[in-house]
Amino acid sequence: MPLNEIAASLYAWDLADETVERCLDNLQALAGVNSAYLVGMMHKEKRPLHARFYPHNPVRKYYTPEDSRAYWRPDPAAYPGRIKPLTSDRDFLAGTDWLEVLIKDARSRGMKTGCEISHTVIDAQVAREQYPDVLQRDVFGHVVGTFEAIEAQRALPCLNNPDVAEYLAGLVTDLVGRHDIDFIQSCLVMFGSGYSRSNTVGGSAVRASWNEVLATTTGGCFCDSCRDKAVAQGLDWDAIVAEVRHLNLVYTGRDLEQAHEGQLLRESNYSEAELLLENAAFASWLAFRRRSIDDLFALINKAAHDARPGIDFRYNTYMARPELAGLNFTSAFQHVDSVRESDYSDQLGTAEGVAIKRAKLMKVRRALAYDKPLLAALGVRPNATPETLRASVKAAVDSGCDGLSLGHYDGATMERLRAVTEGVAEWEGLESSWIHQPDRDRS
Repeated sequence: MPLNEIAASLYAWDLADETVERCLDNLQALAGVNSAYLVGMMHKEKRPLHARFYPHNPVRKYYTPEDSRAYWRPDPAAYPGRIKPLTSDRDFLAGTDWLEVLIKDARSRGMKTGCEISHTVIDAQVAREQYPDVLQRDVFGHVVGTFEAIEAQRALPCLNNPDVAEYLAGLVTDLVGRHDIDFIQSCLVMFGSGYSRSNTVGGSAVRASWNEVLATTTGGCFCDSCRDKAVAQGLDWDAIVAEVRHLNLVYTGRDLEQAHEGQLLRESNYSEAELLLENAAFASWLAFRRRSIDDLFALINKAAHDARPGIDFRYNTYMARPELAGLNFTSAFQHVDSVRESDYSDQLGTAEGVAIKRAKLMKVRRALAYDKPLLAALGVRPNATPETLRASVKAAVDSGCDGLSLGHYDGATMERLRAVTEGVAEWEGLESSWIHQPDRDRS
């Protein structure tokens, strides 16, 4: 199949600083982009992510966004529950519907449009102060922070909490029902996967150890909503809590007896299979989280298609080992219309990084129905090279992808954007490459 869609994400501050015209001019001319989407709700993260300073922003060297703000004008009627979306307090962003700004210019160019709800959907500090009961809890009752960074004092909402479910459905209904977008994309962080050094992008080609599965015991969720749902499904919640607490102490070493057990295990040839077979209650909890994520995807899918039947609900992956956060590709992807595989291992700048990307794409392609589009993310940012980007296009073609998606324009150099077009031409990614043109073929 040809690479029919070449998408690119933009942030509200990109549009404000560079203008939407300049951003889309660059993306179209240099990378052949025909699909643009706004990261309409963005988590708190320094931008650009992998470089100290922007390579082409004419206004500022870098930017630190507010936490989980909506960059469109939310409709109050879409949010009848406790949780409401917050909008920007920054003077240069406040009051403008940046999604409509992007849509207007993109449509004038014949481009597809979309919007992403990124990793987090609530301001962590606001949630801690106003509705702490909706936040994910670890097995000892502590709030679970996103990206496993306790020191960051972040917070994740529990995806089994009814108020959170109502809020997520409202976000989707608001965006799809009131904006001329072709796809609604989610990159939502799932259940806190616990502290592990190998649960982000990269390293997925190497089989992880039992120790990384055990790290989930430091994650979430063990709130009242999870307990009630698990009990309703017939699970022994008390047994789950007791076993996960024990394994948590084995992993963290915060108790002398369990620390000794953990030392013995780490020096043994213990396997993931033994861990799960030996700890049936823990394994049942992991399976429960998987079913919960399946339910969440079904909820979002229904909200999106109730708002507009023809909308594309797209999920944007973000982990090397998504099962540690409760996401099972095979079951969850029954409830999506397309997937953006967000592996950025091309940013390792090596052939090994490209191999990791290719393996992850194959994993998603196998799980995703073959009539559903798969887009391969390309890290057009520092550390990636033109060579690894061109090779990543080949990995996408080899994996049966239907498109590419660039991440992200704000940190991209013009050289890396050109590498996308060069790779698509080199590896015959467009249907036009398959049509005999005598003048071209003789050159």
